[in-house]
Amino acid sequence: MLDNRVARNLPDIYDGIKETDELTETIAVELDTLDVARKQVEIEQFIMTASEKFIRMRERGYDIRADPTVESLDFRRRRIIARQSTRLPITQRKVHEILTELIGHSNFEEHLDVENCTVTFTFEATDAMLNREIDLTLERIIPLNMGLKVARRLLTKLYLPSYLATGSEITLHPMNIGTIETQTRSNNLVGVKTASTITITPL
Repeated sequence: MLDNRVARNLPDIYDGIKETDELTETIAVELDTLDVARKQVEIEQFIMTASEKFIRMRERGYDIRADPTVESLDFRRRRIIARQSTRLPITQRKVHEILTELIGHSNFEEHLDVENCTVTFTFEATDAMLNREIDLTLERIIPLNMGLKVARRLLTKLYLPSYLATGSEITLHPMNIGTIETQTRSNNLVGVKTASTITITPL
């Protein structure tokens, strides 16, 4: 008898029968195919493991027009989770969890004003696609007794040329010492430049 998942469970009386071997082999292949399909269905049930095809189907349910050329599949998955999580009522802590799930914990700042019942979220104004999704998410959120404020910031590096020059000039005359004059000049436009001149003149 063939060694497959069906034949090994049959009694010995079927051993050596050609028809039985053929049937068990066919059924074993069909059962393997069924197992693969069942596992695929289980995978597609979860957003973080679903394929691009099923993610696209879920996006249509939320009226999301995805752009696969600039939006990664991972971001599209996290966006759907954020859309599903915006159910009222929502606490301030839940708002924080939704934003963390959408863009990551280190990509925004949160300032909570307990006395005035307001919370301000500050985001980097560098990714237009991500900023648009943040705005759409927060527009649907109404937290309990809290006012939402959104701020954007743009970080950049600025380099300014500057220099520092120092020096001194001493003039000696072979005569008696009269007066000693000291003069200092400074320029503060692009840097600092100082100089001192000591002149020894005769009597």
